[in-house]
Amino acid sequence: RIVNAHRFSDESILEGRIAFKAELPPLSITSFSVIPVEENPEIIPSEISVDKESLRIINHYIDLKLSPDGGFESLRNVANGKLITAEVERSAYFAGTIEGIQCESAGRWIIHEYGESAPWVKASEYGFIADIPYQFDITVYEDSPQIDCKVEFFLNDQKIGLLSDNKRDSHSPFVHEEKLRFKFFPGVDESFTGIRDLPFAIAHTSDSCVEGNYWTALSDCENGIAFFNRGTMGSIHEKDGSFSIPLAYSMYYIWGTRMLYGNYSYEFAIYPFSGSQDTTDIHKSALEYNFPVPVVVSEPGNGKLGNRVDLLSPVPDNIILSAMHPSAGNVYLRFYEYEGKTCDYSLSLFKDGKPFTEVDFLGNKLGQAGETIHFKPWEIKTLKVD
Repeated sequence: RIVNAHRFSDESILEGRIAFKAELPPLSITSFSVIPVEENPEIIPSEISVDKESLRIINHYIDLKLSPDGGFESLRNVANGKLITAEVERSAYFAGTIEGIQCESAGRWIIHEYGESAPWVKASEYGFIADIPYQFDITVYEDSPQIDCKVEFFLNDQKIGLLSDNKRDSHSPFVHEEKLRFKFFPGVDESFTGIRDLPFAIAHTSDSCVEGNYWTALSDCENGIAFFNRGTMGSIHEKDGSFSIPLAYSMYYIWGTRMLYGNYSYEFAIYPFSGSQDTTDIHKSALEYNFPVPVVVSEPGNGKLGNRVDLLSPVPDNIILSAMHPSAGNVYLRFYEYEGKTCDYSLSLFKDGKPFTEVDFLGNKLGQAGETIHFKPWEIKTLKVD
């Protein structure tokens, strides 16, 4: 796909930016080559429609309408036509208590042009919340319901959060609904529940604070909305029905006050899903967001390994490889089962014949592992490759 290009008068390309969909099997290393061709490549039209006048971005999954005052006006499921957001004037924006006053963000959107056929659309909102300027960038992809978000605030020692005169305050720092945060109003009914990604497990909660490692979500039997985070490990279901991600706090704090000055950026993603969707898919999408595939550009090799190396045999859907690292000449693999099911995994490495030893968290030997590894529900196993 040609994202954009500088062309000669005969439409041949002088230089350009291209994108191609890389099919990457799990836990593999794959190489691709970019080579010149004689004929002009076919221009594949983008599968995202954009209406700049009405501020709408539509792909196969979502219909996003941006608000002329900043934030989101609505988000709709393309498949069934139903709203993912609540029926409110603005369904998503930034809010916070700044210098003791509850404030909401206000800004203007720019939807960026891409000259050819990019498989994504980017938009930027420029605005203020109180006297804090910000830039909010979003990316919508043609083949995913996920909306990637990045916001940068330009802070100048403002007091952010619940005001307090106590320099060793242990209360205000934990009043999350007063912090500078991203507020999203999901269209869920009263049967909703919170879902959180805990260490080695996924659990439901009725608490207003939904804390998770890589993602959190609210869901009823029909709709759900998940937040993927990079460094913001919690969210809160507020009394007004919003689902919020606390981003910044700048006030007294019992374990050391730090007032914020300068540019601070935060990244997260919004992932709408159906209420019946398997949380396995959400968890894996969140891991993909938090751990992007590393890309290395190099000179061509000798081709002895082919264009793909599979490090491990395919892992069952209910098993996650959470760590793979070298230590003292050995390689350690840590797996966990997180759906509450028994499972057998036929494990093999790309170098056959290497024996496995099961060890504890400290590396102490528990026993020799066979070719088939048996997992009990919620079990964590660590294997050493000798």
